[in-house]
Amino acid sequence: MIPRWKIKEKVRKLRGKGLSYKDIQKVIPVAKSTISIWCKDITLTQEQRIALGKRYDVQHKGAQVNHLKRKNEIQQIRNQAKQEIIKSSKNPFKVAGLMLYWAEGNKTQQVGVCNSDPTLIQFMMDWFRKVCNIPERKFKAYLNLHSGQDEKKVKKFWSKITKIPISQFGKTYIKPEGIGFKKNILYNGTIRIIICDKDLLYRILAWIATYKKVYKKGA
Repeated sequence: MIPRWKIKEKVRKLRGKGLSYKDIQKVIPVAKSTISIWCKDITLTQEQRIALGKRYDVQHKGAQVNHLKRKNEIQQIRNQAKQEIIKSSKNPFKVAGLMLYWAEGNKTQQVGVCNSDPTLIQFMMDWFRKVCNIPERKFKAYLNLHSGQDEKKVKKFWSKITKIPISQFGKTYIKPEGIGFKKNILYNGTIRIIICDKDLLYRILAWIATYKKVYKKGA
């Protein structure tokens, strides 16, 4: 093990060369607060301060550009989605799925729906595939089961319902006995379908927002 005084010496040498605390951390895994304490008496030259300032400006501007670019992309997705739902507002299948998602689907982080009703889940899987055109590889499934249930058997059941391969099922959550325990042997737990596509979430939420406006105008 390297003595702490040697680590401190290396950190001070790097700081003396004009490296930022963040750059020092890339070389030596030490907390920023520790680096600050060890180097508080080291004064950088004017040239070194200018160089660090320029680097920060470049990184900051790059982050701003990326943020603005992503913001514009999201707005384009929303604008396109608004036109899509207006054009297909009379499509019963699309609207039914949208209403179900409005009631049961995730509204933050990622696209997803959770339920124990096989018919509802089967309908939503058809909706995701036919309306949202989701590639099969983007589907992930997670089960919530009660203690004593046959996990393998239940996975096969839901795999058949959703047509999601068992290889795309994540870790199952098993509720301990006594927490809402169900003795019904026909009960197949709850399945949570997750779709790894952040852009789709903005698209669906834009559909819902537009449909709300259309409904209010017609009400």
